[in-house]
Amino acid sequence: METQVMTTRQRVWISTAEACALLGISRETLRQLRLRGVLQPGKHFRRWGCTEGKGPLQWHGENIEASITGWSRRHLKQ
Repeated sequence: METQVMTTRQRVWISTAEACALLGISRETLRQLRLRGVLQPGKHFRRWGCTEGKGPLQWHGENIEASITGWSRRHLKQ
């Protein structure tokens, strides 16, 4: 059981493909949300594996989901 806890803690940050699958959005939508400032570095995404800022992005699924929900409520009112 302790192994599962460690795995969950290690998996807070997920790949772009995993984030897209989790959220049901495309890579381009995820990219646009990042470029528009909806998703913030450190809270929603981070660079991984490179100290020069050119490594692949990792995403915090829970934080993204919460922010997208709040953003869509404010910006997509019917």
